[in-house]
Amino acid sequence: QIDASVGQVFGTNADNMIFTLYGDHWNHLPGSLKHVTVGPSGVWGISSANIIFKLVGANWVQVTGQLQQIDAGGDQFMAGVSTVGSIFCLDQQTTVGFKGPGSNVSWHGIPGVLKYQSCGPLGCWGVNFDDNIFVLLGVSPQNCQGAGGWQLVDGGLSMLEVGSDGSVYGVNSAGTVYRR
Repeated sequence: QIDASVGQVFGTNADNMIFTLYGDHWNHLPGSLKHVTVGPSGVWGISSANIIFKLVGANWVQVTGQLQQIDAGGDQFMAGVSTVGSIFCLDQQTTVGFKGPGSNVSWHGIPGVLKYQSCGPLGCWGVNFDDNIFVLLGVSPQNCQGAGGWQLVDGGLSMLEVGSDGSVYGVNSAGTVYRR
């Protein structure tokens, strides 16, 4: 699993080892994560037990809550999904203000069910368990829940990612890659 944004690249391997690309070399970081994300709200990750962490300084600090997937690509807000597809986000005040134990963390629920979501400057995109594609517009640092709810988009994807320029990349169940 790999994620790139704001000039940084992070990834994890099948053994849940964490890496970051520095120049042309991959550097191993301490800790164990199955999923890592980097974006305007920092570097965040999910453990194999679905525990959420944020990289604060050089340390992975546990964050209240449990998710199976998380995305830091929004404009200083976080978005993620639980193991049963419940959708959540953290606003800018929480993501930027999180410094560790004692930091206030209040997850906002977003109606719907997704298996994966990714956010960018123009909105959040997600796919459900039937590989249907959805977009949520009207998201902002103060309103990570968006406006108008999830809108169905034609097509079918197994997974997608939104670039920091708003481009959407996805892959379907046959392995074909698409860009929008």
